[in-house]
Amino acid sequence: MKSKAKTKKNNATSLREDNAWSMAELARKAGVTPQTISKMEKGLAVNRISQLKVAKALGKSVDDVFA
Repeated sequence: MKSKAKTKKNNATSLREDNAWSMAELARKAGVTPQTISKMEKGLAVNRISQLKVAKALGKSVDDVFA
């Protein structure tokens, strides 16, 4: 039986779209892979360092992005 990754609601997609950035562009600005952004936007678990990098690239706190 496959285990499912936990999903967490976040504002990453709307904040990225507010900046008119593609997933690849946000990934480049944050220094993470596009796959990380995809996982994040789907609500899948990503490590805390990636969360910090993305929040910084968006000019927001981690709580603003991942609340």
